[in-house]
Amino acid sequence: MNRIDRLVAAIDPVPHAPEQGRDARELFDEIVATPVRARRRVRWPVVVPVATALAVAVVMGVVFIPGDAPSGIAPAAALAFQRSGDDWIVTVKDLYADPERFASEFRARGLDIRLWITPGSPSTVGHVTGRTISEGDGIEEEPVECESPGGRCAVSLRIPAGFRGSEQIWFARPARPGEQYESAGDVDATGELLHCVPFRGMTVDEVRAVLAGRDGSIAEFRVGERSDPAQHVPGDWFVQDAVPTAPGQVIVWAQPDRVKLGPELTAYVEKKLAGCPGD
Repeated sequence: MNRIDRLVAAIDPVPHAPEQGRDARELFDEIVATPVRARRRVRWPVVVPVATALAVAVVMGVVFIPGDAPSGIAPAAALAFQRSGDDWIVTVKDLYADPERFASEFRARGLDIRLWITPGSPSTVGHVTGRTISEGDGIEEEPVECESPGGRCAVSLRIPAGFRGSEQIWFARPARPGEQYESAGDVDATGELLHCVPFRGMTVDEVRAVLAGRDGSIAEFRVGERSDPAQHVPGDWFVQDAVPTAPGQVIVWAQPDRVKLGPELTAYVEKKLAGCPGD
């Protein structure tokens, strides 16, 4: 026994273990003889600190609302408010936002205003198409800036900062494929399908050809004194009037007799054609 063994033996609480009996030896032999199965590697989930997760979200440009599921992304503001003297200049940033989002953002500024942005024909896009004033006044439509006739427009309102009335306003926006117009301008206005076309008095076939050259078509007809709907009319009937109904489509009023334009309608047509090629 070396020096270390003697020191260990001196502190061993049981320096002489009792001799094992037969049963103990048999149990030991059985345990030793039992094969040991290979351990499976357990993959523990990686726990990311909340602060780290938020930092990653900010870098990725994603903002999560506390308490919401990860799928809930904070929506961007639908309206932009800019102070101009004693007024607010309010510009619509999301033309397709739900009306309740508009109302909520107005309420946050203490304004009781409800705004609807609905599909309209090109000449109405960006303009107020209807207003219902409960009380108070002073809201004005700001000048419209469009990318092109019938293109995307900046929808803006000038609202007195002290406005305490209640108002509902309808604006027109570009229609998406498959949408019907909820507001329509003159079919021969700038940006519309029959702009610069003296279509009143032309035959149905002539108007149909003009529309086809502009990627348009006749959706249906209106005939008779009661303007009854009709899917088809003879091509040699005469066009009395037309209105836009959806992107690339118009409704046409047609009749078998030639169209007679009175003095007022003639003056109106001449004004519409002023400045057009060949004028």
